[in-house]
Amino acid sequence: MIGLFFIWQLFYFSAFVQSEANLTTDSNQVQDFESEFSIQSYPDAFLPSWYANEVRSTSSRIYQANGLGKNGSKALAVQPISTFDGEVIIRLSPQEFDDPKVRFWARSVKNGTGDRPALVSFRWGEQLMGNYSVREILVGANEFGNEDQEFRLFEVELPEKYHGAEDIYLMIEIRYGPGSGSCAKWLMDDFEFGEFLVDNIEPKIRNVRGFDERQIEIQFDEGVDPVFSEFAFNYSLNESEPLFVTRKSDSLVYLSFDEKLEHGRSYELKVSKVPDLEGNFLKDTLISFQFFDPTIIPYKTLVINEIMPAPKADLDLPNVEYVEIFHAGEYPIRLEGLSYSNSRSTVVLQEAWIQPNEFFLLAPENQASQLKEYGVVIGVKSWPTLLNSGDQLQLKDDHGNVIDIISYATKSWGGSEFANGGYSLEVANPFYACEQNDLLRASIDPLRGTPGRQNSVFDLTPDETEPVLNSYEFITSKSLLLTFSKPILSGFDNSGFLMNPNFEIDSIFQPSSSQVHIVFVAEVAVNTIYKLSINNLSDCSGNAYAQIEPLEIILPVEAKNGDVLINELLFNPRTGSPKFVELVNITDNYLELKHWKLANLDETGGADQMKKISESSVIIPPRGFLAITTNPEQLKLDYPKSTFAEFIKIATLPSYPIAGGTVVLLDSAGVLAEAFSYSEDLHHPLLRDPKGVSLERLSTESPASLSANWHSASAIEEYATPGRKNSQLIAGELEGELILIDPEVFDPEGSNGNTFTSIRYELDQAGWIGSFRIYSTTGQLMASLAQNELLGVSGLFTWTGTDSQGKIVRPGYYILLVELYDLSGKLKIVRKSITVATRL
Repeated sequence: MIGLFFIWQLFYFSAFVQSEANLTTDSNQVQDFESEFSIQSYPDAFLPSWYANEVRSTSSRIYQANGLGKNGSKALAVQPISTFDGEVIIRLSPQEFDDPKVRFWARSVKNGTGDRPALVSFRWGEQLMGNYSVREILVGANEFGNEDQEFRLFEVELPEKYHGAEDIYLMIEIRYGPGSGSCAKWLMDDFEFGEFLVDNIEPKIRNVRGFDERQIEIQFDEGVDPVFSEFAFNYSLNESEPLFVTRKSDSLVYLSFDEKLEHGRSYELKVSKVPDLEGNFLKDTLISFQFFDPTIIPYKTLVINEIMPAPKADLDLPNVEYVEIFHAGEYPIRLEGLSYSNSRSTVVLQEAWIQPNEFFLLAPENQASQLKEYGVVIGVKSWPTLLNSGDQLQLKDDHGNVIDIISYATKSWGGSEFANGGYSLEVANPFYACEQNDLLRASIDPLRGTPGRQNSVFDLTPDETEPVLNSYEFITSKSLLLTFSKPILSGFDNSGFLMNPNFEIDSIFQPSSSQVHIVFVAEVAVNTIYKLSINNLSDCSGNAYAQIEPLEIILPVEAKNGDVLINELLFNPRTGSPKFVELVNITDNYLELKHWKLANLDETGGADQMKKISESSVIIPPRGFLAITTNPEQLKLDYPKSTFAEFIKIATLPSYPIAGGTVVLLDSAGVLAEAFSYSEDLHHPLLRDPKGVSLERLSTESPASLSANWHSASAIEEYATPGRKNSQLIAGELEGELILIDPEVFDPEGSNGNTFTSIRYELDQAGWIGSFRIYSTTGQLMASLAQNELLGVSGLFTWTGTDSQGKIVRPGYYILLVELYDLSGKLKIVRKSITVATRL
C-alpha cells in the first residue's frame, strides 16, 4: 500500500496541483473575478490587465459566472463551441519577483449531453497583439472532461528568459475538444501571479466535534489530500473504525459510524497517515474529546434575547428589523434544519455553527449587511415581518420541538413613547428557564438597542419568591386546570400530584408556562370535596411550591337561573372607596358562576354595560355569599368584619349612579336572572348620611323588585356586610301562621338590634284584598303600610317606627291591624302587637 501511495503522489503532483494555505506573498498579482466585467474584447480590457477574444454579458463565449466560483463566488467562465475557441490574455509584471509562478483554480462543468473535453493550453508573449510561444498543454488532454468537477489548483512556471521583464503576457486557450456532441464549460477562479513559499509543514488537527448523532467533524489546519483523507483505516474512535469517511472541503473531514454516538460521553480519536496537498504527512495523533450532538437543542438552549419590531430611520441603529438569539447552553449548536417563525409564517435557517455564550442576529436577507458591524448576522429569505403591535416568535428544532417561544405586545414597552420610538425589547435574564413574555423590557441603551452584545437590562439577580396557586378550575369532570402566580418549571411527573379520595391520573401537561392541566382516568363527583397534594413543583428559578395543607377542590354544578340572587348593594361608597354588588347562593350546591355578568339598563330598558364576573372559574358555596368589586382590599379596610369574607375583583363595574339605577344579573347564556332597581328612598328614613351604607336584602323568598325587601345595613355590622351574611335578615318562616312579625320589639334608632320590623303574610290563595295599618293603644292611626292592595299568596311589608309624616313615634306598644277580603266578600281581621323600644 505504501508503494502504491508514492506512485499516485508522483502522478498527482506532476499535474501541478498544490496547497492553497500559507503559500502567497503580499505583493502578488491577484484576480478573484468578483468585480463586474466590462463587456468588451481585446485590445480592450474587460478587467484591469485582462483581455479576451469575445466577452459577453450572457452565459456564452467568455463571461462572468455568478455562484459557480469557489465557495459560491463569481468566476471566469469559457464555453467552447465548434465555431469558437476561447482566448484569455493576462498582462503580468515579473520584474518585482525573483522566481515568479502562476497559480489558479480551475474545473470543468457539464454542458449538455456531449462527451467533448475542454482542451486547455497556454502560451507566452511579449506584446498583447504580438507573436506568442509554442502552445503547451495544461496537464492532460482529458483533464477537463464534460462533467461537474471540483476546483483544483494549477501552477505554471514563468520561463527563465522572461524573468525581470517589465511586462509579459500569458495567453490561456480553451479549445473545443474531440468527441461528439457538446463541449465542457471551463471555469477559472482566484488567479495569482508572484512568489510562493514552499510548504514543508505537516498538517495538524485543529478541532474535533460532533456533527450529528452518528458523525464527527475533524478540522485540519490546512487542506488535506482528497484521496488519503477518505481512507477509513486512517481513523479510529475508541478502537472502532468509521463506516465511511467524507472530505467535504479542503480541510474538513467527516467520520460516519453505524451506531449512534453517546451524547456527553468522552471518546479517544486516533488519526494517522493523512497528508496535506504538498505530501506532508500528519504525525500519528491521539485526541480525547467529549462528544455532543449539535443537533440536540434542549428547551431554552437558544434564547430569543432581543427583538426590534419597529426600527426607525435617522437613529444610531440601522433601520432594520432584527431578532437576536443567545446561546445559553454548554456545547456548540448547528442551526441546519431549525425553524424560526412568527404568528403568520415560518422559515428554515441556513447552516451555521453557534458557540456557547455567543449572540447571532436574524434579519431580512436584503438588509442583513447593514448589521454586520454588530456581530454574526444570518440573512433570512422571506423574512417573517414583525408586527409592531404584538407578535409571537418561536424557534423549533428539525423535529418540531419548541426551543424558545416569546410573545410581545404594545404594553411590553411600558409606554407609547418607547413602543413608537425605535426601541428594542430585551430579555433581562437569558438563563431563566421559562417563557419571558412578562419580563420583556424596552432597551435603556443610548442606541435604543444592543444587537450582538449583552442587553442593557441584563440582570441575574436571583428570584427568591415562591410560586403561589392562584386558582383551580375543572375544565371537564375528568380534567383539572391549576393556575399559578408565575411560570412553573416543566419536567414534573404524575407522582407529584395525589388525590384523596384516590383518583388515578391519566396525564399531565402545561397549556401555558404558569398552568398545569391534570387529566384523570375517571370522572370526579360533583359537590364532593377532594384534597389534592402537590409535591416536587418549582418555578423557573428553582423556588419550590410549598403546600402546607392539601388543596380542597370541588367540581361545582353550573348555576341556573334562580339559583343565585342579588343580595346587597353599595352604590354610594365612602370617598375613595369602591362600590360592590353581593350575590347569594340559595341552593345546597357548589355553583359555578363563570361567564355570569352584571349589567345596568339603557334608555330602552335593555341590558347595558355588561361586565363578566370572571373569565375563569368562580365557585360560590352552598348558601354562600360573593362580593363583586373593583378593590377588595379597600373594602376589607372599610369593613373589617368582612376581612375573611368572599370577594372577587372585577376591572370595572357597570355604572350604578348614586341618584338611582338598576342592577341587572345575567346568567352565563346572557339571560336575565334578576334585576334590582334601587334609590336612596330605600334607606331607613332616620339615616342621616347614606354614604358608605349598603342596601341589604331582607328575604330571598321575596322578589328583589319589592321595595320593602330592602333596608339599610345595620350600624352594629359596620353599615355593610360584603361577602357575608346580611345584618338585616328575616330568618324565620311563617310555619302556618297567617301574619308573622319579626322582630316584635325594635328600636328605630338602632340602639339595640334592628331599626325596623318586617311583617310577612302567607295566604291560602291569591286574589285577597288587604289593608295593613299601625295604631296607637289609644286608637290613633300612626301609619298605613297598605290600603286595599291586591295581595299575592305571600308578601312582605316593613315598618321603620315612623308615622305618616316621617317622624319617629314615641316608645311603647302599637297595634298592627290587618283586614283581608277574599273574592266572595269574606272578611278576616288580624291584630298583632309591636313594641317600639328606645335608647336606655
